[in-house]
Amino acid sequence: MNKLEFDHIPAWLDPLRAVAVALFDDSGALIEANEGFRFSVEPETGDNAVQRMVQPKFSELAAMQPDDADHIYSGIIQLDVGHGLTRGFSGDIFRRGKFFLLAAELDISAFESINAEKEKLASELNEARKLLSKRNHVLKKLQEENEKLKLNDGLTGLANLKMLDARIAEEMLRWERYKRPLALVMLDMDGFGKVNKNFGREVGDELLQHVGVILNNALRTLDLVARYGGQEFAVLLPETNEMGAMIVAERLRMDLESLLILPMLRPLTASIGVALLQPDEKREDYYARAERAMKFSKAHGKNCIAMAGVIADCDYIYNSIVPAEVHHA
Repeated sequence: MNKLEFDHIPAWLDPLRAVAVALFDDSGALIEANEGFRFSVEPETGDNAVQRMVQPKFSELAAMQPDDADHIYSGIIQLDVGHGLTRGFSGDIFRRGKFFLLAAELDISAFESINAEKEKLASELNEARKLLSKRNHVLKKLQEENEKLKLNDGLTGLANLKMLDARIAEEMLRWERYKRPLALVMLDMDGFGKVNKNFGREVGDELLQHVGVILNNALRTLDLVARYGGQEFAVLLPETNEMGAMIVAERLRMDLESLLILPMLRPLTASIGVALLQPDEKREDYYARAERAMKFSKAHGKNCIAMAGVIADCDYIYNSIVPAEVHHA
């Protein structure tokens, strides 16, 4: 079994031999595995979980429905490890979409039987016992990593729409209680379709990653930056009134406008919309007003900022900012 480069399982799990972790797809094909899993099985058996899984059978796992924590099985796990032998583990199996994640602790007796080097046996067993005592900590960290993957955009590392939805729901509840201002800034990158067409998808992805870094670095820890769509970003600004939101939006606009990223020969600008939460406004309506302002900005020359009114007729382009330290380009 070849050592795989990790994309889904955290790399810090790779050298652990007392904890077996493996990721399969819904056909049973092995996607990733750490040293603990590779150390326990023979490569001649193949990498498919349909042949590997003795208890529970893979067909049974495929029929199980995950709970809210993506958990589908807990208990004894028996694997075909080659040469007609099976080996028992104790652990858990999770399912997310078409992927199955196995995380289990090695049986000490099985661990001894597969270690042919007697001089290394004592140190391996001591390491295994120490790691087994930390099993709950390891599995908890793995679950935290799994939860993090659910809430972050895979390309930019920013929050995804699911996390933005959850955070806005929290801030709306806080708004109802304390009536503190809440601002939402939407950005749509100008002419981004031509970037992919002229330079390719890979360059386009790199530019989106740069934009994500610029937005993230320009904001407070209290704020939330999310990838809203393919070339669209959202910035949630708690405790921020209309003037404060406009200042932030103008700062972001200027930061983007001033950055030249090769191979492009012009800055990658953005059309920006700003909306302040209104009384009794639902989340979907709040998004819609911010998007409307963003499109209003796009329709009025791009690389500018529009403030969303309560109705579309009240939307307007923002042309200047009062504080002296901020100037409209």
